[in-house]
Amino acid sequence: MRDTVGDAQLMRLTAEGDAAAFRQLVARHLPRAHAVAYRVLLNREDAEDAVQAAFTKVWANAGRYEPDRSAFSTWLYTIVTRACLDRARRFRPKTQSIDDWAEALSDGDPDAETQLSQRQAAGAVRAAVAQLPLNQRMAVALCYFEGFSNAEAAQSLNMSVKAVESLLVRARRQLKTVLGVKDD
Repeated sequence: MRDTVGDAQLMRLTAEGDAAAFRQLVARHLPRAHAVAYRVLLNREDAEDAVQAAFTKVWANAGRYEPDRSAFSTWLYTIVTRACLDRARRFRPKTQSIDDWAEALSDGDPDAETQLSQRQAAGAVRAAVAQLPLNQRMAVALCYFEGFSNAEAAQSLNMSVKAVESLLVRARRQLKTVLGVKDD
């Protein structure tokens, strides 16, 4: 199957039972879905379990996807965020220290942090984000780490845009407090 086939077409084929189309969707979206889940759940194993559950739901519910209502990525991240919420509610996080949380939020790219001051600042931000409540952390992960618009994040989180904006305002306020940033 060619890479030029769009997600909506792959979903139509998946709904018809085409496993190759589903594998292509998974290959295309797995890294980003895992990054979102990892930043939300703060643990690699929990993130893998949540993403596996999400893609299992995508396969099982492929016929329910409506391309006219939303982009596939928005639909997928709705499922991923719900899987993260389910996982967080059922299991206590395995990460125990702020150092573990900072590692969990790292993008793993050693070239991104070349200077000591940048590494320290990034570590402080990751640790501060890890202290946010789960719903704020999900909004931050989608909007700031993954580049979702507030509207896309709202759709994925099954809430209004105003609710997402409120979560982000509260998250920024808490991050400023934790990081000692003063308003000008």
